[in-house]
Amino acid sequence: MAGVVVVMAILAFLVGILVGALLAVAFAVRREDRYYRLTGRAPDWVTRSARRLAGVSRRDLDAEFFRPGGDLRH
Repeated sequence: MAGVVVVMAILAFLVGILVGALLAVAFAVRREDRYYRLTGRAPDWVTRSARRLAGVSRRDLDAEFFRPGGDLRH
């Protein structure tokens, strides 16, 4: 019985770490989308990590293509 409790505690800890990491990435992505900052340097380590995890880097990004979404004309 004690072994089951220990395994459940370890699993709860690992799930907590996973959920925390996913929430940090989700908030960083939302912040990037809100401020349209993908063409510049990442402002903090959470945003850098989210970019690395999502596979977004500064290569081949042109600032003119990342205008705010209000102007959708060609």
